[in-house]
Amino acid sequence: MDAHVTTSIAPLVEFRDEGPVTKKLLTTDRSTVTLVCLRPGQALSPFTHRRREAIVYCIQGGVRVTPGKGETELTAGDMAFYDGTKLAGPGNYTDQDAAFVVTLVRKKGD
Repeated sequence: MDAHVTTSIAPLVEFRDEGPVTKKLLTTDRSTVTLVCLRPGQALSPFTHRRREAIVYCIQGGVRVTPGKGETELTAGDMAFYDGTKLAGPGNYTDQDAAFVVTLVRKKGD
């Protein structure tokens, strides 16, 4: 990849009472970067990503990630890595708005 892309995420963060807000920030042939914004109590429906690894970086508030049978609680500045083939449904477990970035990367050899 020859291009260098720089963007500020803060202006893209927005919340809606009617449900989660997701925004694709970057898509390449091997990866996808998505911003997710959740009000307190909101969550994404559980999902998997075939042949992908996932990196979740919390930028605001708190988020709970439950890949497979595990559970990880992240707060602003925390990052988690998990196998994208495990069922996960990130959710905001706090009483504050939460925003995080999910980076999906195609597994080596795929």
